[in-house]
Amino acid sequence: MACFLRGAVGQSLSLASTDRKGAVVDSVLKWSAEFIEQPDDIFGGLPVCPFAQAARLKQTIRFEVRRFAFDDPLEPTGDILRLVREFIRQVRAGRFETLFVIHPDPRQSLTELLAFVARLNSRMAEGEFKGFQTFEAHPESYFRVGNLCTRRAPYPSFQLLSRALLKKSSDSLTDSPYYSRFSPEMLRVVGMPRR
Repeated sequence: MACFLRGAVGQSLSLASTDRKGAVVDSVLKWSAEFIEQPDDIFGGLPVCPFAQAARLKQTIRFEVRRFAFDDPLEPTGDILRLVREFIRQVRAGRFETLFVIHPDPRQSLTELLAFVARLNSRMAEGEFKGFQTFEAHPESYFRVGNLCTRRAPYPSFQLLSRALLKKSSDSLTDSPYYSRFSPEMLRVVGMPRR
Protein backbone atom coordinates (compact mmCIF):
# COMPACT_ATOMS: atom_id res chain seq x y z
CA MET A 1 0.00 0.00 0.00
CA ALA A 2 1.28 3.40 -0.85
CA CYS A 3 1.79 5.72 2.07
CA PHE A 4 1.59 9.49 1.89
CA LEU A 5 4.33 11.34 3.67
CA ARG A 6 5.93 14.77 4.25
CA GLY A 7 8.97 16.12 2.48
CA ALA A 8 10.39 18.51 -0.07
CA VAL A 9 8.45 20.19 -2.85
CA GLY A 10 9.87 20.19 -6.39
CA GLN A 11 11.47 23.35 -7.72
CA SER A 12 9.23 26.15 -8.94
CA LEU A 13 9.62 28.75 -11.66
CA SER A 14 7.86 31.75 -10.10
CA LEU A 15 6.37 33.00 -6.85
CA ALA A 16 2.83 32.36 -8.15
CA SER A 17 3.89 28.88 -9.20
CA THR A 18 5.48 28.32 -5.79
CA ASP A 19 2.29 29.42 -4.04
CA ARG A 20 0.15 27.13 -6.23
CA LYS A 21 2.46 24.17 -5.71
CA GLY A 22 2.48 24.79 -1.97
CA ALA A 23 -1.34 24.86 -1.92
CA VAL A 24 -1.49 21.57 -3.82
CA VAL A 25 0.95 19.89 -1.43
CA ASP A 26 -0.89 21.36 1.58
CA SER A 27 -4.13 19.84 0.29
CA VAL A 28 -2.49 16.43 -0.04
CA LEU A 29 -0.96 16.73 3.45
CA LYS A 30 -4.37 17.64 4.88
CA TRP A 31 -5.86 14.56 3.20
CA SER A 32 -3.09 12.46 4.70
CA ALA A 33 -3.52 13.87 8.22
CA GLU A 34 -7.33 13.69 8.17
CA PHE A 35 -7.75 10.37 6.37
CA ILE A 36 -4.62 8.32 5.60
CA GLU A 37 -3.20 8.70 9.13
CA GLN A 38 -6.49 8.06 10.94
CA PRO A 39 -7.40 4.68 12.50
CA ASP A 40 -10.16 2.71 10.80
CA ASP A 41 -11.92 -0.54 11.70
CA ILE A 42 -11.25 -1.87 8.18
CA PHE A 43 -7.58 -2.01 9.15
CA GLY A 44 -8.10 -3.48 12.60
CA GLY A 45 -8.10 -0.05 14.23
CA LEU A 46 -4.81 0.96 12.58
CA PRO A 47 -4.52 3.90 10.16
CA VAL A 48 -5.02 3.42 6.43
CA CYS A 49 -1.22 3.74 6.26
CA PRO A 50 0.31 3.06 9.68
CA PHE A 51 3.62 4.60 8.55
CA ALA A 52 2.36 7.87 7.09
CA GLN A 53 2.49 10.08 10.17
CA ALA A 54 6.01 9.09 11.22
CA ALA A 55 7.31 9.43 7.69
CA ARG A 56 5.57 12.79 7.26
CA LEU A 57 7.23 14.04 10.41
CA LYS A 58 10.62 12.70 9.27
CA GLN A 59 10.10 14.42 5.89
CA THR A 60 11.02 11.37 3.84
CA ILE A 61 8.95 12.15 0.78
CA ARG A 62 9.85 14.20 -2.22
CA PHE A 63 6.81 16.07 -3.55
CA GLU A 64 6.79 17.08 -7.20
CA VAL A 65 3.85 19.14 -8.44
CA ARG A 66 3.89 19.00 -12.24
CA ARG A 67 1.57 18.68 -15.20
CA PHE A 68 2.88 15.34 -16.42
CA ALA A 69 1.30 13.91 -19.57
CA PHE A 70 -0.56 10.65 -19.12
CA ASP A 71 0.47 9.67 -22.65
CA ASP A 72 4.17 10.33 -21.92
CA PRO A 73 6.14 7.77 -23.98
CA LEU A 74 8.40 7.09 -20.96
CA GLU A 75 11.58 7.38 -23.00
CA PRO A 76 14.81 6.75 -21.06
CA THR A 77 15.87 10.40 -21.44
CA GLY A 78 12.35 11.80 -20.96
CA ASP A 79 11.20 13.96 -18.05
CA ILE A 80 9.47 11.22 -16.04
CA LEU A 81 12.23 8.63 -16.18
CA ARG A 82 14.90 11.27 -15.49
CA LEU A 83 12.90 12.20 -12.37
CA VAL A 84 12.60 8.53 -11.37
CA ARG A 85 16.33 8.00 -11.90
CA GLU A 86 17.17 11.04 -9.77
CA PHE A 87 14.81 9.88 -7.03
CA ILE A 88 16.37 6.39 -6.98
CA ARG A 89 19.77 8.01 -6.41
CA GLN A 90 18.25 9.99 -3.51
CA VAL A 91 16.78 6.80 -2.02
CA ARG A 92 20.16 5.11 -2.18
CA ALA A 93 21.71 8.16 -0.49
CA GLY A 94 19.14 7.88 2.33
CA ARG A 95 17.44 11.23 1.59
CA PHE A 96 13.92 10.05 0.72
CA GLU A 97 11.66 7.00 0.81
CA THR A 98 8.81 8.10 -1.44
CA LEU A 99 8.38 10.17 -4.58
CA PHE A 100 4.92 11.73 -4.76
CA VAL A 101 4.21 13.30 -8.17
CA ILE A 102 1.00 15.35 -8.13
CA HIS A 103 -0.81 16.67 -11.20
CA PRO A 104 -2.31 20.04 -10.14
CA ASP A 105 -5.48 19.61 -12.25
CA PRO A 106 -8.02 17.39 -10.41
CA ARG A 107 -10.08 17.04 -13.61
CA GLN A 108 -7.58 14.71 -15.27
CA SER A 109 -8.92 11.30 -16.30
CA LEU A 110 -8.73 8.40 -13.85
CA THR A 111 -8.69 5.90 -16.72
CA GLU A 112 -5.73 7.64 -18.32
CA LEU A 113 -3.88 7.84 -15.00
CA LEU A 114 -4.40 4.11 -14.39
CA ALA A 115 -3.07 3.33 -17.87
CA PHE A 116 -0.08 5.61 -17.30
CA VAL A 117 0.78 3.93 -13.98
CA ALA A 118 0.45 0.46 -15.53
CA ARG A 119 2.86 1.50 -18.33
CA LEU A 120 5.26 3.04 -15.83
CA ASN A 121 5.26 -0.10 -13.67
CA SER A 122 5.85 -2.22 -16.77
CA ARG A 123 8.76 0.04 -17.76
CA MET A 124 10.24 -0.26 -14.27
CA ALA A 125 10.01 -4.06 -14.14
CA GLU A 126 13.59 -4.47 -15.34
CA GLY A 127 16.97 -2.80 -15.59
CA GLU A 128 17.95 0.19 -13.48
CA PHE A 129 14.38 0.77 -12.26
CA LYS A 130 13.79 -2.79 -11.05
CA GLY A 131 12.91 -2.91 -7.39
CA PHE A 132 10.57 0.09 -7.46
CA GLN A 133 6.80 0.25 -7.77
CA THR A 134 4.29 2.96 -8.57
CA PHE A 135 0.78 3.46 -7.16
CA GLU A 136 -1.88 5.91 -8.25
CA ALA A 137 -4.27 8.15 -6.36
CA HIS A 138 -7.10 10.20 -7.87
CA PRO A 139 -10.20 12.16 -6.77
CA GLU A 140 -12.40 9.47 -8.40
CA SER A 141 -10.35 6.41 -7.47
CA TYR A 142 -12.40 3.28 -6.94
CA PHE A 143 -9.52 1.36 -5.35
CA ARG A 144 -10.97 0.13 -2.09
CA VAL A 145 -10.34 -2.09 0.87
CA GLY A 146 -13.71 -3.26 2.15
CA ASN A 147 -15.99 -0.27 1.60
CA LEU A 148 -13.20 2.32 2.03
CA CYS A 149 -11.71 4.09 -1.01
CA THR A 150 -8.13 4.40 0.17
CA ARG A 151 -6.69 6.22 -2.85
CA ARG A 152 -9.32 8.92 -3.32
CA ALA A 153 -6.90 11.85 -3.12
CA PRO A 154 -7.55 15.54 -3.85
CA TYR A 155 -5.40 15.44 -7.02
CA PRO A 156 -4.32 12.84 -9.58
CA SER A 157 -0.91 11.53 -8.59
CA PHE A 158 1.48 8.66 -8.56
CA GLN A 159 3.75 7.54 -5.75
CA LEU A 160 6.99 5.65 -6.24
CA LEU A 161 8.48 3.46 -3.51
CA SER A 162 11.04 0.69 -3.34
CA ARG A 163 9.65 -2.83 -3.23
CA ALA A 164 12.05 -3.56 -0.36
CA LEU A 165 10.46 -0.80 1.74
CA LEU A 166 6.97 -2.01 0.82
CA LYS A 167 7.85 -5.59 1.81
CA LYS A 168 9.47 -4.53 5.08
CA SER A 169 6.45 -2.36 5.95
CA SER A 170 3.85 -4.99 5.09
CA ASP A 171 5.83 -7.74 6.85
CA SER A 172 5.79 -5.68 10.05
CA LEU A 173 1.96 -5.78 9.94
CA THR A 174 1.43 -9.52 9.39
CA ASP A 175 0.90 -10.26 13.11
CA SER A 176 -1.48 -7.31 13.52
CA PRO A 177 -5.17 -7.13 12.54
CA TYR A 178 -4.28 -4.78 9.65
CA TYR A 179 -4.92 -7.27 6.82
CA SER A 180 -7.83 -9.13 8.47
CA ARG A 181 -10.47 -7.63 6.16
CA PHE A 182 -8.48 -7.82 2.95
CA SER A 183 -9.95 -10.10 0.28
CA PRO A 184 -7.65 -12.71 -1.30
CA GLU A 185 -7.44 -10.44 -4.38
CA MET A 186 -6.42 -7.42 -2.27
CA LEU A 187 -3.79 -9.51 -0.48
CA ARG A 188 -2.34 -10.45 -3.88
CA VAL A 189 -2.20 -6.75 -4.84
CA VAL A 190 0.01 -6.05 -1.80
CA GLY A 191 2.15 -9.16 -2.42
CA MET A 192 0.60 -11.48 0.12
CA PRO A 193 1.02 -14.26 0.92
CA ARG A 194 4.80 -14.16 0.68
CA ARG A 195 6.30 -16.78 -1.59
